Amino acid sequence: MLLNVGTFIRSATRFSPFIITHSSPSSPSSFCFSFSPKQTVSFALQSSQMASFTTLSQSPLKLLFRQLFEKESSTYTYLLADCSHPDKPALLIDPVDRTVDRDLNLVKELGLKLIYAMNTHVHADHVTGTGLIKGKVPGVKSVISKASGSKADVFVEPGDKISFGDLFLE
Repeated sequence: MLLNVGTFIRSATRFSPFIITHSSPSSPSSFCFSFSPKQTVSFALQSSQMASFTTLSQSPLKLLFRQLFEKESSTYTYLLADCSHPDKPALLIDPVDRTVDRDLNLVKELGLKLIYAMNTHVHADHVTGTGLIKGKVPGVKSVISKASGSKADVFVEPGDKISFGDLFLE
């Protein structure tokens, strides 16, 4: 298994995740990482790229990270959560319409509170599940790049941070 972890990096039109890559899409796993207080952890990625993760809290943090796969469109969805926060806030990145129930059942099974459904770009390869999620989980906010021209509750630009618990993505 190859572990590549980091935050979103900026590009002109969208945010792209550097996330765990998994050798077997049919057997997803959850990973929980612990970080020391106020620490930036950098990870070497393929192609000599670097990414970093920064904590905001004084207490040790745990990031739950789960890579999910939708076979028909060959799309990865990512579930991230702050395990050490009392509310266990979570976000889904690039949800697919066909797997919304699977993803929401996982969120419930893990005792998480979904607060964001994020899209890294406008999807031509599959239909996003964000609208379905918003209809099934009141209070969830949709997130996408302002440059996309799409509809969402939250628009992000390079340098913006999306916080979930004591963690954030940039």
